[in-house]
Amino acid sequence: MEKIFGATERHDQLIRLGTERAVLIYGYGVEDGQGYDYRQTFSHIPTRDEVHSVLIDHINACVDEKILRGFVWNGINVWLSDENQRNFSEAQRVMMITNGQGLPITFKLGEDGSGNPVYHEFTTVEELTEFYLSAVSFIQQTLGEGWYEKDHIDMTVFGYE
Repeated sequence: MEKIFGATERHDQLIRLGTERAVLIYGYGVEDGQGYDYRQTFSHIPTRDEVHSVLIDHINACVDEKILRGFVWNGINVWLSDENQRNFSEAQRVMMITNGQGLPITFKLGEDGSGNPVYHEFTTVEELTEFYLSAVSFIQQTLGEGWYEKDHIDMTVFGYE
């Protein structure tokens, strides 16, 4: 789905453009003070299952993107790639088991607005645990929001029963 700026509110709908085209409009957000929605153009009239599948795939992609780029810890945008999630988890587990024997430990958490790397040195088990639990909480909250949105798709607004 393509992000289109100019929306002022949410207008979920499927607009049929004749017998051979349709435009799916879904969601609403604001970025840099501008409203947007997502749109998918079809060169045919999509089935209910096709529209539902497009919406599920879109929601999943938005959840993945938010997990990857949306976590902020102590003012730092943290890159939560799968690899980083595993690294943070393993480091926290090892520090708990060894009572912090591997400390201090430094991670590259992400980049600043200019593309420069941002590193953080964890010096205590408590600080690393707080960071890790904050990341896990953010991931769980984001997944929950996605599950809720998928569970509450109203196909009737798109003209389907």
